[in-house]
Amino acid sequence: MESSTTIIEQLRAHIESIAPMRITTNHTPTGWSQLDACIGGWPQPGVASIHGPVGTGRMGIVLPAMRAFTQNNQTVALVDPLSWVHPPGLTGVNLKHFMLVRCGSPRAGWAAHQLAASGALPLVVLLDPPRLARDAFRLTRAAEQGSSTVVVLTERPDPDLTATVRIQTLGGKRIRIERGATGTPCLRLT
Repeated sequence: MESSTTIIEQLRAHIESIAPMRITTNHTPTGWSQLDACIGGWPQPGVASIHGPVGTGRMGIVLPAMRAFTQNNQTVALVDPLSWVHPPGLTGVNLKHFMLVRCGSPRAGWAAHQLAASGALPLVVLLDPPRLARDAFRLTRAAEQGSSTVVVLTERPDPDLTATVRIQTLGGKRIRIERGATGTPCLRLT
């Protein structure tokens, strides 16, 4: 009779031979050193969720990454179904490398999916979409396919979204890390 360690090793070898390879997740800096220390950065590829009421700094959490990418001549996209964003107000973002998509609420999830899966964009931000439902799973797969980071900004957490990182904004540059943290769940970003 074979030992349990031998059987486990054989099972692992068999699973590796028949199962699809898992995509390794790297991280890209958030632009906030305290946040990077807790979550390691935005998952790339992967999905992050930032939720909180309007005016609590949701966009401010992702803005440093948008700045960094665009200043390095990499294009980022923001899907704005409600037409709330005024691009010149995104301080420090190189607008030559900024794509704003205003597609209306019914197509927001689809637009973000297409952008993330393209492989051309390191960061796709989806601002206040309707509840994602099936699009939530598709966003995760699109991020993996295109090796991009998708950050979804909503007022309330979307239960269908399987985000690697989940952050709640509390206002006054205070956040609560709900998923993905290795340290203290509440931070004040400076």
